[in-house]
Amino acid sequence: MLHADHTYSDHPLKGSLDGGMARGIGAELRLYGRDPDEAEAKARELGFDVLAGALDKPHGLREAYIIDQDGYLWVPGIPLPHPVT
Repeated sequence: MLHADHTYSDHPLKGSLDGGMARGIGAELRLYGRDPDEAEAKARELGFDVLAGALDKPHGLREAYIIDQDGYLWVPGIPLPHPVT
């Protein structure tokens, strides 16, 4: 489970969030079965950072890389009918 930072506003862990560091650095939260083109469009509409737009990848998925308002990296992806060669 991931919580938004404001969830911890009255929690003992609040001090660990005050350092100004981006959250989730190094983690990719993958959403298999989520259309990356739709997710990218919605992310742009909501003002999120799109690190990489939807692309067909050699490992057989179409993916996008989206950073949310808390700094988490989300990777929606769907399988390609045929892997890129």
